[in-house]
Amino acid sequence: MKKSNLLEVIKKVVRKEVRLAIKEELNKKQPSKKTEFNQMMEHADGLFNTEKQSFAKDPILNEVLNETAATPKDQWKTMGGKTLNTSDGRAGLASMMGMESPEQMFGGKPSAKQMLPDDRKHVQIDDELAGVLTRDYSGLMKAIDKKKK
Repeated sequence: MKKSNLLEVIKKVVRKEVRLAIKEELNKKQPSKKTEFNQMMEHADGLFNTEKQSFAKDPILNEVLNETAATPKDQWKTMGGKTLNTSDGRAGLASMMGMESPEQMFGGKPSAKQMLPDDRKHVQIDDELAGVLTRDYSGLMKAIDKKKK
């Protein structure tokens, strides 16, 4: 037998054995995680499949209200390890707007630096421009609205 013929025979045999081994491995049943999945589904059923109440005549609205009513009361009680209240929300919104306290956002006068766009915060502004940026324009807007009528 020639060397090249022997190599061809070995290649064919190896190829056939590898295919059989791969099929065997793929056909083996993998360990099932059904029990973990079933536990999660049972927990979800307990959360969402509660007794349906009739809140409204509209079926879609009633479905949404039933989902809301099924939410556990203490589910969103805390965030970040502390109990939140309305002042925390106002403070968070004020900080996102670049203000130091909610009072600046709700009724307080903003500083000129807060009124500048983010890409211009580093620019020094004079007092005249600061006055224009922080002026209370509500009176002007009322006059414009009155003139339109």
